[in-house]
Amino acid sequence: MNKHLIGAVLAITGAIALFAAGPAKAEWPEKPITIIYPWPAADPTSAVMRTIGELVSEELGQPVVINNVTGAGGTKALATAISADPDGYTLVSNWVAAQVSAKLFNPDLPYTNDDFVPVAGVFAIPFTLTVAANHPADDISAFVDWAKAEGRTINYGVCAPQSVPRLIGEQFMTVAEVPYNPIPFSGGCGGDNVTGLMNGTLDASVAVVPLINAFEGQIKHLGLITDERHPIDPSLPSAAEQGYPVGWGDTAFGWGGVAALSGTPDDVVEKLQDAFRAVLAGDALAAQLEGNVAAMIKYVGPDASAQLWLDSETLLAQHVANVLRSTN
Repeated sequence: MNKHLIGAVLAITGAIALFAAGPAKAEWPEKPITIIYPWPAADPTSAVMRTIGELVSEELGQPVVINNVTGAGGTKALATAISADPDGYTLVSNWVAAQVSAKLFNPDLPYTNDDFVPVAGVFAIPFTLTVAANHPADDISAFVDWAKAEGRTINYGVCAPQSVPRLIGEQFMTVAEVPYNPIPFSGGCGGDNVTGLMNGTLDASVAVVPLINAFEGQIKHLGLITDERHPIDPSLPSAAEQGYPVGWGDTAFGWGGVAALSGTPDDVVEKLQDAFRAVLAGDALAAQLEGNVAAMIKYVGPDASAQLWLDSETLLAQHVANVLRSTN
């Protein structure tokens, strides 16, 4: 066989091999990525997530779209997400309210922690014990003294019946040995659960720090229902330092993050984790956020996020069981 024939045979053999192998697999991502977000577009955290999405899109080279799927305390978003293909193109913002606390009240929800893979923790929002501006107490200790002197059940407002604010409020009242009645409202933490303070239907509310600006001169925060102070307002003392340790650590916060769906290829998950880490730990995001909003951001890595999911599930379930035992 001459050299020309050998060359022809090799060329044909190579072509057959390439044809059999098919086209080269494209590099992920090839198309836009959607983050299903459980809160309304007008919610301040939605604006933050849109900013994060824009920066992540620069990292990945594809648009990142925020799809606000609201309803049922955030559970509609998670239920919607798990019906998508686990290919990395559909992510979900998995807040503790929807992923953990709602499951305690409604075990029939169609998902568990195992349906999600952590990409990054994003938000950590502390809650406040808040009263009307004319309330006689100016700190948590004085509030507890006032509540006990009242000799009745204290009504405190929470922004949803199946929420961390309700549970953290219960935990605080239990530690303080104050008889309590949680009164849930809809509309977020800045709705009727705060206006009820002004009309006298509520004695206190579990709220968030930024509301002091929205209700300027009408409410006051007595302290954070946490074990430590927080940079969101370093002047606010924690419940623990006033003698009422909650003992919940990071579980006491309204945390939220980003998760992929179980079954998403490992290499895709790693790219997502790297992109969100770069954005959340970088300077570009910090430069675009200010004040209270910037202080809500807390990057948590994938392993620590998974542990937080587990800790929250365990601790909050234990709390609910204790409350049920005490009321039966």
